[in-house]
Amino acid sequence: MPSFVIEKEFEKNVRRFGLKGRTIQFKLKQIPPNENGILWIKNAIRQIVTYACDKISAEDMVGFTFCSKQFCRGRGYLKFQRADSVYFEDIWEMISSIYQSNSEGLSTETFCLEVTVVRTPIGRGRASNKYSSFEEECKARQGIVYIKNVDNLCLPRALVVAIANATDDSDYQNIRRDVAQIQYKKAKQLMQEADIAIGANGAGLPELEKFQSHLNNFKIVVYNYGTKGRDLLFEGASDASLKINLLYHNNHYNVITSLTSAFVCRYFCDKCHVGYNNKFVHKCPGVCSSCKHSPPCDRDQSIKCSDCCRYFVSKTCFDNHKELGYRDHKSICEKFFKCRTCYKTVREGKDHMCNSYYCKNCKQNRPADHLCYMPVDNSAPNLKKFLFIFYDLECTQDKKFSELKTLHEPNLCVFNQRCEVCLNEPLEKMICNNCAVRQQILKFSDVIERFVYYILEIKRRFKRVIVLAHNGQAYDHQFILNYILTKTQFKPEMIMRGSKIISMYIDNVTFLDSLNYFPMALSKLPKAFGLNDNFQKGYFPYYFNTLENQCYTGPYPDMQYYGPDSMMADDREKFILWYNENKGNAFDMQKEIVSYCVSDVNILTLACLKFRDSLIKAGNVCPFSEACTIASSCNKLFRRNFLKPDTIGLIPRHGYRYRDKQSKIAIEWLIWEEKVREINILHAAKGKEMVLGGLSVDGYCAETNQVFEMMGCFYHGCTNCFKNDRDKPVYNNSDETMNLRYENTRSKIDHLNQLGYEVIVKWECEFNQEKNSDMTLYISDHPLINFAPLNARDSFYGGRTGNIKSYYQVKEGEKIKYIDICSLYPWVCKYGKFPLGHPKVLLSNDLIDLDVTKVDGIVKCKVLPPQNLFHPVLPIKLNNKLMFPLCFSCAKSFNQGECCHNTEERAIVGTWVIDELVKALEKGYEVLQIYEVWDYKTEQYDGKTGGLFTEMMNKFIKIKQEASGWPSNCKTFEQKIAYIAQFFEKEGIHLDFDSIVTNPGLRSLAKLILNSFFGKFGQRENQPKTKIVKQSTELYSLLFDPAIEVVGILPINEETLVVNYQYKEESYTPLSTVNVSIAAYVTAQARLKLYSYLDQLGERVLYFDTDSVIYISREGEYEPETGDCLGDMTNELECYGPGSYITEFASGGPKNYGFVVYSPTQDKCFQSCKVKGISINHEVSKLVNFDTMKNMIINEEPPQKILYKNFERTAEHQVLTVQREKIFRPNLLKRCFSSYESYPYGYKKFKTEEDEDNRNRGSSFPEASIYLQLQQEQ
Repeated sequence: MPSFVIEKEFEKNVRRFGLKGRTIQFKLKQIPPNENGILWIKNAIRQIVTYACDKISAEDMVGFTFCSKQFCRGRGYLKFQRADSVYFEDIWEMISSIYQSNSEGLSTETFCLEVTVVRTPIGRGRASNKYSSFEEECKARQGIVYIKNVDNLCLPRALVVAIANATDDSDYQNIRRDVAQIQYKKAKQLMQEADIAIGANGAGLPELEKFQSHLNNFKIVVYNYGTKGRDLLFEGASDASLKINLLYHNNHYNVITSLTSAFVCRYFCDKCHVGYNNKFVHKCPGVCSSCKHSPPCDRDQSIKCSDCCRYFVSKTCFDNHKELGYRDHKSICEKFFKCRTCYKTVREGKDHMCNSYYCKNCKQNRPADHLCYMPVDNSAPNLKKFLFIFYDLECTQDKKFSELKTLHEPNLCVFNQRCEVCLNEPLEKMICNNCAVRQQILKFSDVIERFVYYILEIKRRFKRVIVLAHNGQAYDHQFILNYILTKTQFKPEMIMRGSKIISMYIDNVTFLDSLNYFPMALSKLPKAFGLNDNFQKGYFPYYFNTLENQCYTGPYPDMQYYGPDSMMADDREKFILWYNENKGNAFDMQKEIVSYCVSDVNILTLACLKFRDSLIKAGNVCPFSEACTIASSCNKLFRRNFLKPDTIGLIPRHGYRYRDKQSKIAIEWLIWEEKVREINILHAAKGKEMVLGGLSVDGYCAETNQVFEMMGCFYHGCTNCFKNDRDKPVYNNSDETMNLRYENTRSKIDHLNQLGYEVIVKWECEFNQEKNSDMTLYISDHPLINFAPLNARDSFYGGRTGNIKSYYQVKEGEKIKYIDICSLYPWVCKYGKFPLGHPKVLLSNDLIDLDVTKVDGIVKCKVLPPQNLFHPVLPIKLNNKLMFPLCFSCAKSFNQGECCHNTEERAIVGTWVIDELVKALEKGYEVLQIYEVWDYKTEQYDGKTGGLFTEMMNKFIKIKQEASGWPSNCKTFEQKIAYIAQFFEKEGIHLDFDSIVTNPGLRSLAKLILNSFFGKFGQRENQPKTKIVKQSTELYSLLFDPAIEVVGILPINEETLVVNYQYKEESYTPLSTVNVSIAAYVTAQARLKLYSYLDQLGERVLYFDTDSVIYISREGEYEPETGDCLGDMTNELECYGPGSYITEFASGGPKNYGFVVYSPTQDKCFQSCKVKGISINHEVSKLVNFDTMKNMIINEEPPQKILYKNFERTAEHQVLTVQREKIFRPNLLKRCFSSYESYPYGYKKFKTEEDEDNRNRGSSFPEASIYLQLQQEQ
């Protein structure tokens, strides 16, 4: 009996790519009484997965996605892998993990499981028909041998026939015709020699890979039938001169003996895979990596040149490299040579340093063990030959897409364009002599097609075209991308966040979103950038924009067409006032829609240009041509104007313990070799790498005179893992290709052998395949491995957020106050302490007598918290939440009862900025063990010398303060002079008297930079990538690339797929703009600033959130001081009038609170309610407000179901209006709650009987028990 109910199910097939997608929307049935809830759910998920995976073959590549409409943090996915490598436990781990990270107050009753299958080509046997049109075609062409078989061995049969043909085997005709079953016998013999077993379903790409590895004297190429040779199914990495060409058709492999005959052409270039009839027309772009001639030379024999010490693949190749060049009269032999010390290929005239490599960050050759620094940006923005296009769309949304969804279809596009000539010209000027018409209006049908055509035409006249829309990533650009994918052959490069388009590039055209630079609604831009009153966003009846109303003239449409119930309360009041004033006028649909859209585009144009102009003047950075977000703009501004060389270190990808060229996998292999061979190997984990004969080696055993080399596949040009584009420059450096890396590796091994060492070589991919359970267990328990190296990102925690009480009403003599730290992060950046350069790594013996309070930096350690600290200090990430517990085990299991765990169970292992650990020690924490310390030199603000970021902070604090104008109490000259002096005394910044002029645009720019500055330092470096795929070989290349993981495949149509992937941890390239240690320092010092208030306020705290505190104020008790300078506490209730205070407070968890404010000046009470993830507009406020929140907490009333309309983007990047629902309810999981009060997990206090009763009741919310069961299950 199924434990689930399927609500919807649909499939999508793309035959060209062998892709099949199956989506199942389902609900779990009610858990029966007396059943273990999580085990029952797990079994139900197993059933739905089994159902969804019906008819999947073992050799298929399969990926899974799990989601729910209510999930607020996205979907979970399982990377694509062979079906026979997927286990249910992997799927369950993904599903349970995504459930935990999305279950904060949300309903998860309806789920969606997507299974995407790529059926990689498999050769079985020919069709049962005696004859076929394909077979007849093969007979008509002498260049194709049709393999006739009734078994599943068509691939090995085809291979033995092709081998006999390529080697001029005298028995070729008998093998081709399978006389006396000779073809079958040789196929079986080949399988045995290659150690390959072929299943009942036949052979596919994995078997082709294995055959290619075995047949290393041949190069196997498999062509897809019907593509004239252009579409390859497989191309082996071998450089052998002997070719095996196969033709794949209808799950069957055949042999090509003549490419020209098979593809009906006079000539065929097997480098480009192109057939042609005129030999003077085709120009082969391929270049031989050895002699640099085109086309690449066929490999025949290896010849070493005694002059340049390089290897050449044939006599022709060798002769080519000796030929003199036409212009410089120099040969390749003179231009390229191999260093006789380190055996690396060197270009004449370039500086060479032995044992070095090209560093992408430093942009030069550097020693292999060097450490990089964040580079100073010495460039300047290109302000010539550009064109900006600012646009906005209006759409109809009355066309039904499905029962509850409507489709958005653009029927109006308005765009402004600005070039370097007319950039500062007024809006009224409609014609520019350089870029022509400055504003255009496209109406009715095909507006996207006409707009895209215009962009593609005008891009020819400019070096760079930048197209901007506000919220383009989620809306306007989606229509552009949909058109490009479905109606053109372009393959744009994109940076995406989910389905949102952060940036998109088509040739010299860039699509950007202005929302990524100033995160505010378009209606806020006029005020933010000081546009005059003529530029105020108006109102338009979106729901009246239907096909039948396009020519409407008459009375104003009904108020409901404007969607007033989806407006915020203040905006709704303004709208109603406006509507009542205008409803008596005539309404002309075309006039109104154009006027509304033109106004929006003009606002966007002026705001963007003002922002750009201000940033160029302030920091010589053009945000739109040099960055795609405000954070990246700030980082470039800092590096261009304030960063000093060799100041901020770039952390190596694997940290500092494995910062040598060895990766963790190399150490693992060397540890295993030591065990198996019973020898002692010197390697990096025991000190530094050995150097023998001027060459660094991974490991060395003096007793056996053996050298051990782990060949990282990427860095040594593995021919198995990197089969394609082996002559393509790596990191855009033409001296670095996969073939050259492989050649250098061979030369190094040869040199070590010549010196008398026995060289033991292991390729990374081979070691991964050889790993078994015994090996893994031994390695994981080894002391050099079992404690993972310190990862600075583990110390990068976010802001501290939580509620201490779920409900409180003031008593006599009390007030509830709400205070906020003024510009917390800018304050930290100006006055804080920051790490410089690279740290000294302290391990093992360095830690024995270490006083951690005497060093600065980051520490990985085990601590034991006290049991009586009301506000704990140290954060940990647990259950996908940032928690501050006193007992690890209690927090992990959401234990609502008494803590009864021992020291080991209570202890917390974590990574923290040492300043935070020092504060913890002050508050009673105890360090049990230190594993690793990064000891940094630091720089902190000094009144004379400043700090690391002080100069930049001061500049923009000064700009912001001056652009704010004179304070209202500065009327006289003397008051203004006093104000300047007072500001200098507090901030150390001298304001210019004449520059203190109100300038909203400049103030907004400064505020954006101050608040957005540090974010780039903490950016995740291995971001997901998106690739548009139009050939099956591209898809297979991504699926089988060992350096990446494919996480999603979205079919657009029969010709196009969107593939999402990310690099594996060992493959990505660190960014030159990131230092997560600095980001960790920023957030740690921000938390410590907040903690200084929490610690003094104690149990009077009701709620806190990153930079704010809501607390009970009583006369005679500690009261935080307020001020108006950076880092001062400010009164958040001042907007209600002087003396206002909160009388009643309720909170359902972090980012989920409400209160009642009493204003003495107005003698009136106001309610406020905020819930993360729910926009409390007029309609929603009827269900989500302070009273409903209070009743849920006090009276345990049931959750509220919130229905609302929202936009949804399809896989094809269509935009829909859909009805969604969210569940509003409390979520009190970060602390133990009892009678509206809370304590940290693991806290011990004197308890009354009432306390015990309340605790024994446990959590009144179901998430805690589900979480607990999930944790136990995992």
